[in-house]
Amino acid sequence: MRGRLALFAVVLVVLTAGCGGLVGDDGDDDDEGADHELAPGLTESGVTDSNLLVNEHRSQLEDRSFRTELERTVVDDGTAVGAEHVSQAVAAGGAPARERTVLEDDTGTVEYDQWIQPETPLVRHNESGSVAYDVGGHQSVDPSPPIPLDDAYDAVDSVAVEEDSSERYVLEGTTEDLGSYESVSFTLVLAEEGYLEAYALEGILPDDEESVLATDRTTVEEEFFLEPTETGPEEPAWLEEAREKTAAEHDD
Repeated sequence: MRGRLALFAVVLVVLTAGCGGLVGDDGDDDDEGADHELAPGLTESGVTDSNLLVNEHRSQLEDRSFRTELERTVVDDGTAVGAEHVSQAVAAGGAPARERTVLEDDTGTVEYDQWIQPETPLVRHNESGSVAYDVGGHQSVDPSPPIPLDDAYDAVDSVAVEEDSSERYVLEGTTEDLGSYESVSFTLVLAEEGYLEAYALEGILPDDEESVLATDRTTVEEEFFLEPTETGPEEPAWLEEAREKTAAEHDD
C-alpha cells in the first residue's frame, strides 16, 4: 500500500511539475494574475463553491456507467493491522451494481459480494470458506466517493491545472476532520468534466470509531479511483444459487 501511495504521489508531482504545462504559466503577460474559471465552483485560486463542485461530480456521473476501486490500510505503530479493498461496477442510473468488499486482519479474511438491484438485492458472504447468502439492503449505488466530498472541497489549500492531461485538476489540502478520520492530509484529482476521478489521503482513525479495522489511534492510508465505463456489471456466477437459497429460506 505504501508503494502505491508513493507511486500516486509521483504521478501527482509529474502532473503539477513543468513550467509549460500549467494554465497561466505559458509566458503570456496578459494572463498574469488572472483567475480562470475551471469546473463550476473552482478557480486557480481555490474552491469558490463546494456545493457546485459536488453537484458537478454527481451530474457528470448519474447517467453513466462507472467503476471504482478503494484501497484502505490501517497501520498501528508502523505495522499494518488491517486492510480493506472495495470494488464497484455500476450501471447507468445506479442499478444493477456489483460491489465486492474484502476485509483482512490478523483473524483472517472476510469477503462480501453484493449484487445490488431494486427488486431483490443479494449478498454472498464468505468467511474462511464458509459461504452464506442473504438479502441486501442497498437497491442502487450513487457516485458519491467514500469521503464527504463537500468537506474535502472546503478544506482545499491549493489548485494546479495541467493542460496536457485533459485539463486535469489537482487539489491538495489538510483538515482536522474528514468523515471518520482526524488530522487528514489529502490530494484530489478531478477530470476535465469536473468529477472526482481519484484521491489519496492519510489520517487518524479515532479510538471510538466503530470499525473492524480500528485499534488505538491508528493511522489510515486510503486510495480511491473512479472511471466511467461503456457498460454496467455482469451478473455474478453465484447469483442463481443465491436466489434459490434465499427463496427457500423465505418459504420456510
